[in-house]
Amino acid sequence: MSTPDRPGSLAPPPPAISRVVLCGAGAVGGSYAERFHALDPKLLTVIAAGERRRRLESEGLSVNDRRLPLRCLSPDEPAPPADLLLVAVKHHHLVAAIEDCRRMVGPGTVIVSLLNGISSEADLGRAFGPEKVLPAFVIGNDVLREGNRIRYANIGRLVFGAPSNDPTDPRVVAVKALLDRAGIPSLVPANILHEQWFKFMLNVGVNQVSAVLRVSFGAFGYPEVRELIRRAAAEVVAVSGPEGVLLSSGDPERIFPIVARLDPGGKSSMLQDVEAGRKTEVEMFAGTVAELGRRHAIPTPVNDLLGLQIAVLERQARVRP
Repeated sequence: MSTPDRPGSLAPPPPAISRVVLCGAGAVGGSYAERFHALDPKLLTVIAAGERRRRLESEGLSVNDRRLPLRCLSPDEPAPPADLLLVAVKHHHLVAAIEDCRRMVGPGTVIVSLLNGISSEADLGRAFGPEKVLPAFVIGNDVLREGNRIRYANIGRLVFGAPSNDPTDPRVVAVKALLDRAGIPSLVPANILHEQWFKFMLNVGVNQVSAVLRVSFGAFGYPEVRELIRRAAAEVVAVSGPEGVLLSSGDPERIFPIVARLDPGGKSSMLQDVEAGRKTEVEMFAGTVAELGRRHAIPTPVNDLLGLQIAVLERQARVRP
């Protein structure tokens, strides 16, 4: 029998998940929408309003040149609660996304965040109850997004689990069964918190270095690029210990086999944001590392510098003619 994360507060999900609500049909969210739509078009609803909704309903979403006619729902429309709520927005949109999702969350809703970083689960837990949230992250994808067009060679793997690390938690079992049916690769690790921090370390290195150097995944074979990634990632290892996670000094080397499997022409999400003139998630990466460094009196010079460089790129994008 599973152990609830908060005694007396865990409502069991339905035997099978039949209503999935997606908040954020961008690169990662759109790739998942494709798989759920292929499984059953009635399974998925996308939260969207205004011009975004009109565009999705009129044009659909193109994923690997396949047009998806998506069913949309405005945040203020009445609707039955989701069995599974997937949140796939950028970090700086999370506060607004939480408000958009309120009508879709009921006592039995399971919430999975596809955001990068290590903090979105806590934000969602404060809003809806931590017993509803399963820590998760996506690794090994090479999704590219241009407007309503999404392309990928590797959809990656969704790594998730209960905070208790109990693989028999009914929420975990229900979500895993759905992902298997939809053909979305997934893994329930022995220690979800440790693996989540590993993905955070990967993003701190790969996303930020690729954005500053403006390089695709193919350039990650260069020894100079690898060394920059190592140095940025090593600072995450340094701050992880005082946070009770204890990444190892060898963990940064695990990054490179993962990147080597990606499309050499593919680009990190942060590089895509820089090239499109969109706000990046630098505060969640370099900003978090620097904040933890200050908290524990650990120097973080590489991430301090990367944060400044990416801030300049954002400023240039805002004044672009």
